Amino acid sequence: MSANDIAPGGKGRLVRAVATVALAASALLPAAGHAPAAPQDDAIALRTLNDIVKGDYTAATAHFDATVRRQLPPDALKQAWSNYQEQFGRYTSHQRPEDAKAGGFTVVSVPLRMERGPGEFRVSFDNGGAVSGLFFLRPGVPLS
Repeated sequence: MSANDIAPGGKGRLVRAVATVALAASALLPAAGHAPAAPQDDAIALRTLNDIVKGDYTAATAHFDATVRRQLPPDALKQAWSNYQEQFGRYTSHQRPEDAKAGGFTVVSVPLRMERGPGEFRVSFDNGGAVSGLFFLRPGVPLS
């Protein structure tokens, strides 16, 4: 386990070919650049991930904007997380968030350690701080 890991977990074998599970009300965002997120964006992204991991899907949707809430209610979020774990294995830990700006959005990416290899949890925020997109990804998927 590296010094950047936040939750305890083990290393799994790297799965080279996995399908991307992307869930969002909007498409991936264009014109990305690295920039620090507002501290509350990182905190909300990590809180959302923690709620998903512990199975509290209602709490995980608390900061969704109206469109994401409509398209990804708690039952759909639960199914998406289950599908993701079928591909990548059980969640074991995550690392510190990495932030970027894309268009008018802040994007927070959280590297995941899954049982069968790395993954990524990505949340986009609108200017008001609401979750405008949520993605379960393989590592390295570009913002645009």
